Amino acid sequence: MIKGINHKIIEITDTDSVYYERAYLLVSPVYEQAEEAVLRNEAKKLLANVGTPSSMKGRRTFLFWFLRIAPSVLCGVGAGTVLGLLL
Repeated sequence: MIKGINHKIIEITDTDSVYYERAYLLVSPVYEQAEEAVLRNEAKKLLANVGTPSSMKGRRTFLFWFLRIAPSVLCGVGAGTVLGLLL
């Protein structure tokens, strides 16, 4: 919450993102007199560069490495079991 300061706020409801349904941007006092269409276009450009939340990236990375390493671990356990039974 901002107290005692008047800012122009732009609300973007169509973010074109699965993760975010709306965004609120505070306009710099220098550009408060700019046309709203220009401000909205700049806001859309900014939101286009916003990626997935970092926690989602971490989950995908964990899954990627788990799926890559799990077969090797299973082969190692299998080979160790076979060698243990033969000896």
